[in-house]
Amino acid sequence: MITISIVSPKKSMDVIRKAIAHQDFGCSFHKYVYDKLEEITDIYEQCKSFSDVIFFSGELGYSYMLTHIDDIQVPCAFVSYEEKDILSILLNFVLRYPHIPLSRVYMDFLTPVNDFMNLKTYLSPDYMPYCFENPEYNYETLRERVEELWNSGKIDIVLTRTTNQLEVLNKMKIPYIHFLPSEEMVRNSIRSAVNSVRLNQQNRAGKLVILIKLIYPESITSHDREYLEITLHKYLLDFRREYGYDFSVHSVSNRFELMADSDFYKKNFERIQDLIAFLDGKDSLEFRIGAGIGSSVGESHYQAEAALQEAIRYGKNDGFLIHGNDNVLTGPLSLTRTLNYSYSNIKALEYSQKNGINESNLLKIVGLFQMDKDTVMTAASLSQWLNITSRSCNRILQLLLDSGLIEEIEPQKQEGKGRPTRQYRFLKQNFIHTFF
Repeated sequence: MITISIVSPKKSMDVIRKAIAHQDFGCSFHKYVYDKLEEITDIYEQCKSFSDVIFFSGELGYSYMLTHIDDIQVPCAFVSYEEKDILSILLNFVLRYPHIPLSRVYMDFLTPVNDFMNLKTYLSPDYMPYCFENPEYNYETLRERVEELWNSGKIDIVLTRTTNQLEVLNKMKIPYIHFLPSEEMVRNSIRSAVNSVRLNQQNRAGKLVILIKLIYPESITSHDREYLEITLHKYLLDFRREYGYDFSVHSVSNRFELMADSDFYKKNFERIQDLIAFLDGKDSLEFRIGAGIGSSVGESHYQAEAALQEAIRYGKNDGFLIHGNDNVLTGPLSLTRTLNYSYSNIKALEYSQKNGINESNLLKIVGLFQMDKDTVMTAASLSQWLNITSRSCNRILQLLLDSGLIEEIEPQKQEGKGRPTRQYRFLKQNFIHTFF
């Protein structure tokens, strides 16, 4: 089910509550009330992980989020006025207050962001009301604008949608008309947001292909081999039933292929992690897993094959995932923190060829840098990520050190006797220049 987080001042939230009451939008709602725009940042952090869309009561909160939060990961929407709504407001105003010319009215919800709702195409400059001209849209700039217009004697009244600004207007004794969106406007805006999410989900939906390869003991009999394959097949069916995941199962030689519709990357990622943990708990099995998420079965299968080869190279009961047009590889998936790296990183591939470092190992180190640029490395810690010996890791670290890509820092003190452990960290600018 689609999840919508509604973010609004209290007074506007009351209207939204009424609008959605006893209505079936095919989604669930979480409601967040704010008094200050600055609170929106914390609200976003609270709801971004489970929200399909963040829905604002008005353009002000929406605009604040766009300008104050980098890398917004959730689609956002707001209760929007259409041109006909603005024209209706002006017509009612003219009929109700014929003695006040529109040129002495300030409408604080007409902004450069909404292109003043195209009002300038309907009214000549002589009849045009004052609008909010500042690209920085917040309570402070709103207050400064209305104060400027009122103190200079340019306006007689304010038309406002900004609920949390009413106290300011009251203190300054400025006449105003406060507009709240109608319940029908709220419902239409929510339906539009829901439809957009559904359409986006359909466009993003692809296929998830998971390939599972059995690793047999060297001297296995054909009967034992058959038994292991049947056992794995049973475990996969048990997993499907226990976790409620809908996927098909096909057996080809010593491999099994699982296929399902791909909805959200995070959900599929967790499914694969669950599968690895489930199978790793079965003592009789040694396996490798490769998964691919693409826009078609063919693309997903190709990605899964490449991910499986990476899992085979890694050499443990674990798996890797390749997804997206850039073929981003993620793994090992059993770890709490996983690396993301791309085989389309031409600079890294060229460097590996010139310097004799296995391309897979180098790409993982690049992924480690992307995950945490301040990470401290030792041969032992790097060995866990690469699944190679500490001796091999020492060789790689020395090559990176000689190339000026990492630096040695104060060694870690050892308890008792023994040589202190050498520690390294990335030289960020050099690393970025070389691989990005």
